[in-house]
Amino acid sequence: MTPGVGRALLAAVDALDGLKLPYAVVGGLAVGAWGVNRSTRDADLYVDLPEKVRPALRRALEAAGFHVPAMAEELERFGVFRSRSSEGVFVYIFSAVGPLGRAILDRRKRVELEGRPLWLTSPEDLVLLKAFSDRERDFEDLVNLTAIVGIKLDLDYVRSWAKQLDDSIGGDEVSERVERALAQAARTLAPKPRQRTKARKPAKARKPGKA
Repeated sequence: MTPGVGRALLAAVDALDGLKLPYAVVGGLAVGAWGVNRSTRDADLYVDLPEKVRPALRRALEAAGFHVPAMAEELERFGVFRSRSSEGVFVYIFSAVGPLGRAILDRRKRVELEGRPLWLTSPEDLVLLKAFSDRERDFEDLVNLTAIVGIKLDLDYVRSWAKQLDDSIGGDEVSERVERALAQAARTLAPKPRQRTKARKPAKARKPGKA
């Protein structure tokens, strides 16, 4: 994480904490925090955003030096709004709506990040968010995350939610990405077979020379 991204993240978290708004770090920062070597130039947060607190959050972010061009409009259209720090770093704040949004906040983990405790999305919920996306970069994150976390993942939870997400969009893309990522991660971790070397023939013994 670059210093600018770290400062922007902590400033946004301070604004959320000041309003007692539950949040979870997601996106590339969360992928990196769970052990994947991953760089990112922005920060992503899932946040409980009741409409009545949104004006206060906007004021708190602007007081912290963020430019918030269209919070209400972007939340209504996309479920996420942009805020840009004084150093030009974007912090994307997603509204944690629906059952999965609530589950993400309910299952978040307290971890040390940037020298202080922060709330991080669980690896299972991060897997689901990555699997819900059709971007190639997100699939790479999905493979790397499943390879790093491995057997610690609650796959029953992941598969159950993947099925629910598929039902919500009328397809099977989410489940297919999860299974494909698991298979690819397993191949990555599988020990490579050792190459067999041909046994060398023993050298012939020399006959003793004549006296």
